[in-house]
Amino acid sequence: MSVFPLRRQLCAALGCTLLLATAASAPSFAVKSPAEDRTVISAPHERPSTGRLWFTAVQNALDDAREVAVPFADLGEAPGAGAGPVAFAFEAHRGQALELKLERDAAAPADAHIYVEVFRVVEVLGDGLHERLAALRPSASSLRSRLPSDGTYHVLIEADENAGRYRLTVELDAALPFPVVGAREDAIRSLFGASRDAGQRHHEGVDIFVKRLTPVLAVAPGRVMPRQDALGGNVVWLNTPGTSYYYAHLDRVAVRDQQTVKAGDVLGYVGNTGNAGNMPSHLHFGVYKWGHEPIDPLPLLVGQRFNEPEPSAVADAGG
Repeated sequence: MSVFPLRRQLCAALGCTLLLATAASAPSFAVKSPAEDRTVISAPHERPSTGRLWFTAVQNALDDAREVAVPFADLGEAPGAGAGPVAFAFEAHRGQALELKLERDAAAPADAHIYVEVFRVVEVLGDGLHERLAALRPSASSLRSRLPSDGTYHVLIEADENAGRYRLTVELDAALPFPVVGAREDAIRSLFGASRDAGQRHHEGVDIFVKRLTPVLAVAPGRVMPRQDALGGNVVWLNTPGTSYYYAHLDRVAVRDQQTVKAGDVLGYVGNTGNAGNMPSHLHFGVYKWGHEPIDPLPLLVGQRFNEPEPSAVADAGG
């Protein structure tokens, strides 16, 4: 008989373990299993308990999680006797909202359950430990959870033997509000890393093409530094703890130096100042993590969802 239909009783029995600590308590971590835990000892007096088998199977699934690209859909079927949980790994950014949707087999018995849990991988002394962030309730069909940091996340799926077929989708929303009033993702027409000045430099942001004098907005609360230079023209730096956001080619600035702003406050108006004088009006938007290279703003501005418009690349749009 498989151990996995006993999950509910085992969860109660193992409530004191780190892996299954409740979200209301201090962050919970599951320590990587020793290699010998992957082998079931056959001697009767050394045979692991049902709870031990389940705990080890869950940990092994997390350790061996399959890397996937989001958006992701898993078309699965409840495992046969002896099969165990599976896990998927993906990269995400702080502030993105993870959305899970589960479609169950309508013909499955009412007492058949599919369990879905979300873990963050945290490096502690060189080991990747698993912090449990959220779980889909057995009767629920969707889950939405705001992710706390950049890094790797795991989704764990466990199904009762008689749960039948299921479909799980994993999607991510944007981490930041869009920085231009009224614009959509398809206004992004020059991407991060594109060659500039005959290969002498690379584009350190994205360009959002909209009408001149369209207001540009703070994407987070922080303190601003308006500046002017030959490359960006009229620019605003929005500084937040650990991250600075760069707005360039503004027609004019609407804030003063060291002013404190809220997300959604107007920082300035779209133009084509600086080296964009011969280009249509657009906002150059960049993201700089303190102490690191600039990062691609696109995943922060555009959700990783099914059936979303793809931004188009422009070979050399200035900026």
